[in-house]
Amino acid sequence: MQLNIFQKGRFSKMSYSLERISHSLGSWHMTDFSLEIPEGKFVSIAGPSGCGKTTLLKILCGLEEPASGRVLFSGTDVSNMPPEKRGVGLVFQSDALFGHMDVLGNVSFGLEMRSDSEAKNKALAALRLVRLEGFEKREIAGLSGGERKRVAIARAIAFNPVLLLLDEPLNGLDASLREKMKLLLKEVQQKTGTTVVMVTHDMDEAFPLSDLVVVMNAGKVEQAAKPEEIFLFPATDFVKDFTSDYALVESKAAGKSGKPAQQSLSASAKSGSRIYTLIKKNNVRTGK
Repeated sequence: MQLNIFQKGRFSKMSYSLERISHSLGSWHMTDFSLEIPEGKFVSIAGPSGCGKTTLLKILCGLEEPASGRVLFSGTDVSNMPPEKRGVGLVFQSDALFGHMDVLGNVSFGLEMRSDSEAKNKALAALRLVRLEGFEKREIAGLSGGERKRVAIARAIAFNPVLLLLDEPLNGLDASLREKMKLLLKEVQQKTGTTVVMVTHDMDEAFPLSDLVVVMNAGKVEQAAKPEEIFLFPATDFVKDFTSDYALVESKAAGKSGKPAQQSLSASAKSGSRIYTLIKKNNVRTGK
């Protein structure tokens, strides 16, 4: 019998927030930073390199301790709680997989360290969710880039985390794999109901996946809004410039008898509802 470890809604009463965080790394400073993360949603933190995106992930999971301010999980201050006690899953940009272990060993490792008697079954369930059944005994060195990413995601979700953090999870993948991984990430989030926070510098990644996009610059929030609102109503000149390489196209979802107005990520939209498609301007060609 297959074990279903992913109980959607299990953490429906969880909330996450950063309250008046101040932090410094060399000459870089974050001062009085606050952010509310809606539970059960897919949140993307977007911005240029060096703006503080990855630092925020590290503060959320406990790998960095802020100089001041609080990290709150459902109102409880976890600022001084070690990472292993927070119940947070983290997918590193580098994957950070163990080369001397096979795929199953990598995914079950954290569970075995917790002496979880269901470690193997939970790891197998996570591999099914990321579509890697049959890969259990495969060596890490023999995997493609996309397969390695999926192993890293499976390891992060195997213990059913309260919060899943993704640090540039699509970085280094070719265009075709990136599109497939977008679909997989959204599917994982929807099936588990886990709150997801993803860091990216690419609005092409943030837009189709996110319920909320947070645009950062120099350690502060420039705008936090629904993806389409970032483009339709940029709050600052920085946001307007940051999104200037893209065009937003509005359409409506077709009825059951018609063709879908947009593939995959918006395929579940209700008939007649608005759908926004993001197009990179340098990919648009005009002609007679």
